[in-house]
Amino acid sequence: MAAAEELQEEAICSICLDFFCAPVMLDCGHNFCRACINLCWARAAPSCPQCRHPLPGRSLRPNRPLGNIAERLRRLGQPGGDEPSRPRDTEGPCKPIVKKGFNEKEQIQSQLESLRREKGELEKQERKEQWICQDYLEKVKTERQKIVPEFKQLRQYLDEQECLLLARLGELEKQITTRLKENAAKFSKKIIYLNGLIKEKECQLSGHESLQDAGDVLSRCERAKLQQKEQMSNELKKEPGIRSEKAPMLEETARKPQDALTTAAGEGAEESQGLYTKVNVTLDPDTAQSRLILSEDQRSVMQGATQQSRLDNPKRFDPWPCVLGCKGFDSGQPCWEVEVGYGSCWAVGVALESVKRKGPIDMSPLGGIWAVGRYKEKFQALTSPVPTPVLPSIIPQRVRVCLDHGRGRVMFVNVDSEAVIFTFPQATFAGEQIYPWFWVGKGSQLKLS
Repeated sequence: MAAAEELQEEAICSICLDFFCAPVMLDCGHNFCRACINLCWARAAPSCPQCRHPLPGRSLRPNRPLGNIAERLRRLGQPGGDEPSRPRDTEGPCKPIVKKGFNEKEQIQSQLESLRREKGELEKQERKEQWICQDYLEKVKTERQKIVPEFKQLRQYLDEQECLLLARLGELEKQITTRLKENAAKFSKKIIYLNGLIKEKECQLSGHESLQDAGDVLSRCERAKLQQKEQMSNELKKEPGIRSEKAPMLEETARKPQDALTTAAGEGAEESQGLYTKVNVTLDPDTAQSRLILSEDQRSVMQGATQQSRLDNPKRFDPWPCVLGCKGFDSGQPCWEVEVGYGSCWAVGVALESVKRKGPIDMSPLGGIWAVGRYKEKFQALTSPVPTPVLPSIIPQRVRVCLDHGRGRVMFVNVDSEAVIFTFPQATFAGEQIYPWFWVGKGSQLKLS
């Protein structure tokens, strides 16, 4: 009898509390009527009503043996003995049977309260998720505001490093080329000398020339040199006029290259003071890069730690720290003076009106700029295709920029020593206006005097 009761319990659905009708098995192993489990899942997320195991796949497998057992028990009138069996309905869903003594109204009220609690929990979870997502959105916005200026500064640094490395490579290439030429000349002389020795030894070995003959050859060479010196001396004594003209010429030829440079510098300085007209130059704030700080009189500029509040426009330099003068020149011979002090990163000169303002700039005549400048320990003229080093001994504290628009010449003079620093002799302006141009690195300040 106990076995029959256990068999009846196994054939009853835990949802409708009646014999199984078209039973199906879930992935967790529990069985329910197909109609009962579908009705249950229509109200809540798919899970096992008995063990609460989540079933996102909604997998249902028909359990025909269990259905046959339930059908046979139903025909025998089980459970209860005196209760008639429920007719098998293969079309519609099974009708749930309410336990005896259980109030249907209280059951509905209980289900309603459960649903309300579930709704409240969902609303609370929704508000929590909204708060979390809003917090993440604020963090994303803050990170974006930090990343954009950092990468802009990084790009500017990379551009400056690129120009610096290219300049170093150009100077290194020039030094290597000079060394190759010097080595070629030096080794050529040594090879010629060794060839002479080799021939001499070969002659000695072959017996074509004795040691005495070699001494005679050397003696003849010495006598020829003495005769040539005596002849030149006699000619100079006989013709005093010629001597007075040739002696200074020989002395001038024997001078050192540095003396020639000094002479040229003096002549250039005299020319700069005699031909050029000093003009009043002020800085144009519309062209100043956003990090540059201009004085109130617009005659001094330095680079700040942060960007200034300036509107962007096509005339403004970005990202390189450059600024132009307010007034351009299309003729004449103007000049102006710039105090560079002891700054280690600066450049001064002139630029075409059409010079590139945005992105990396070619600071050379090819890019429309004629200038000299200093970067740390290097002082150089910004020539094409590579900069030309200038002797460190003449690094100035004040530079005079001299522009001859008609002849296409730009000259730079050390104001304190009046020595010419460098001259661009054949600049091509193509009829454009020329503006004063300034590049200001970190730690430097330029003043117009």
